[in-house]
Amino acid sequence: MAAYGGDIIRFANEGLDSIQSQTRSQQEQYTEIWNNVHTQLFSLIEQGQVDASIGQVLNERDEQFRRESTGFDDGVTAQNTAMRDVQVIGNEGGAAMVRAAMGSGR
Repeated sequence: MAAYGGDIIRFANEGLDSIQSQTRSQQEQYTEIWNNVHTQLFSLIEQGQVDASIGQVLNERDEQFRRESTGFDDGVTAQNTAMRDVQVIGNEGGAAMVRAAMGSGR
């Protein structure tokens, strides 16, 4: 933030932080949900309330979930890195504009 001619010039990009925080929270939530479902289903198998053959299907679905969620997580991580880069570029560009507006070339 800088003052120029009595006016305040401010470059804000806090919204990007919010997006990053929300996506990280969603990742944690869907993993927790799946882990709970997985645990409960295996518990039913161990108790004999569900046929044991379901266990093989459950293992296959667990492998699929882990594979797909890892790919999604990698994509989210790349997106968050890109957003941080945009923030840095925006901050640097904003500071340069403030310096130019104040008559300083540096």
